[in-house]
Amino acid sequence: MDRDTNRYWSSDRFRVDVRRTVGGAQNLLREVCRISTRLDTSVTYERALKRAQFLAYELQSVTVPEDTESERLDILNRFFFEEKGFRCLPQSESDSAAAYLFHQVIARRAGAPLVLSLLYAFLADSVGVKLDFVDLNPTCFLRWNDGGRSRFIDLTRNGRTLTNDELLETLHSRFKITSLPASTVFETLAFENYITDYVMALKKTVDPVRDPENLLFLQNTLITYQPSELPLVGERALLHRRLGNFKLALADLKRYFAFQDRSRAPMDLVHLYDEMLRLLSPDKLAHSRDDEPST
Repeated sequence: MDRDTNRYWSSDRFRVDVRRTVGGAQNLLREVCRISTRLDTSVTYERALKRAQFLAYELQSVTVPEDTESERLDILNRFFFEEKGFRCLPQSESDSAAAYLFHQVIARRAGAPLVLSLLYAFLADSVGVKLDFVDLNPTCFLRWNDGGRSRFIDLTRNGRTLTNDELLETLHSRFKITSLPASTVFETLAFENYITDYVMALKKTVDPVRDPENLLFLQNTLITYQPSELPLVGERALLHRRLGNFKLALADLKRYFAFQDRSRAPMDLVHLYDEMLRLLSPDKLAHSRDDEPST
């Protein structure tokens, strides 16, 4: 890894660590804006962020300090779903990048529940209501602490508030999730897990043949958040090979095989490793073969 690459990785990792530590909807939104505007450069990061901040200013102008949290959520629902017309796209319409790119979601007033829930939580935070993401897939529920009781906000039903039992019933009836017992305690989604889910969803919308550079960016982002996930490193090695980044491919493969036995690795990675060694380190290839047990 050269000096410039190492500097980029270090600063990128530092940013991730800081935002993970601070957490909150605002930092999540900043990271999602960064990723979105890196994939679609038609809008700058600053402009995308300002669009969300302007919505927050509008919402703040129609609330007063005397409003209770429940009243503020009612105001938010009217503002978000009625006045601004935001809506969650169904799964059948959430397979394009436009459903996940933050600035496009704001412009179209429609997006995947994963993104709409982030914007909603950001706006709630701007008027003093803290909401947490519920660790469920699909992520369209937010948890609100209502005086010590957990309430759940359903983004696909215009912000309807549910009790724990009502959420279970919704999961059973609408999402056909039947494996959850009545005693289920819904955990919150950690910062890095939200970003991982978001990037994985975006990856599905990127054509690896037509847009390998953006796919590489997303893969780098995933590895930044999950550095110990060896399959991600192996995938990136294959992508580097396709892009002609032989030295980077070899670096990833060395990292991969430092923790993964050759006999248990996918054959495409084994063959790629041999190919990269042959091209870049032919003496090491011969040595590695001498070390293999005879059959």
